[in-house]
Amino acid sequence: MKHWNRKHAHAAYVPSLCRLEPEGQYCYGNKIELGQGTDFLKFLEAVSKGVVYYDPGIKLENVSTPHPVVKRRSQFRIKPEKLSSLYHNMEIVYVSSERS
Repeated sequence: MKHWNRKHAHAAYVPSLCRLEPEGQYCYGNKIELGQGTDFLKFLEAVSKGVVYYDPGIKLENVSTPHPVVKRRSQFRIKPEKLSSLYHNMEIVYVSSERS
């Protein structure tokens, strides 16, 4: 639990969009959410309320070979509007898209 607290104590959430065609392009929003201070009990409470949910991630590589490999990378997900339930303090910062 201490590791989780330390790892997630400060987080920045940057909205983004991805377009794959005609080539990979990314666009980032200027409204950044900064989460400060959390504890594992806040995470457990969010799970118990259904705010945080489990997303099993399974990837199958080398499918057409005699030795396919299953890779698991399961994650927990949360909707952006519910992020504040994980932190003691949420701050919104707007950044400029102008370049010098």
